[in-house]
Amino acid sequence: MRLFAERGYTNTPVEEITEAADVAKGTFFNYFPTKEAILQTLAERQLGVVKEAEARARYAASVRPVLLDMIHGLAERPARSQQLLRSLIGVAMTNNTLSTFLGRVLEGGRGHIATIMQRGQDLGELRTDLSPLELARVLQHGIFGTNMIWALGAPKDLAKWLDLTFEIVWRGMAAQAVSSPRRREKLA
Repeated sequence: MRLFAERGYTNTPVEEITEAADVAKGTFFNYFPTKEAILQTLAERQLGVVKEAEARARYAASVRPVLLDMIHGLAERPARSQQLLRSLIGVAMTNNTLSTFLGRVLEGGRGHIATIMQRGQDLGELRTDLSPLELARVLQHGIFGTNMIWALGAPKDLAKWLDLTFEIVWRGMAAQAVSSPRRREKLA
């Protein structure tokens, strides 16, 4: 990941990865059939952060700190470098195989986050006029957008912006939030 952070994913050949890791190229391919598989492994680790949050939420008195810890945990690795996150987003958007894989990971993660949202609704913390899946998608949109804007902008304190985004999204999801007077249509 250090090489991706320094040079970007596309500009880092497998040879440099194996040299930095002090392993033979054949050994690398025993663990990762392609360079893209490294990013798939990272995505699976990120999904692990979401699953850990889901497990914590089951017995939590409030889902708010669980969700906040989760979004910071998700940002921990990629947020070490704007270059790294920019590179990861770029590859995810241009590599069809990786894009499809990451889409499935995001969808799976959304399902786990929806379980957390359901717990929040059961606790009376979160509004119930939206489904847990819709709430999960809104949270994903806000956090993904914050990470993307951070990756593309001048260096800023990502943790601060994640906190602000979460606070605003939380206020919109909270049980006391007032729905729009218009008839709400189901979101896809």
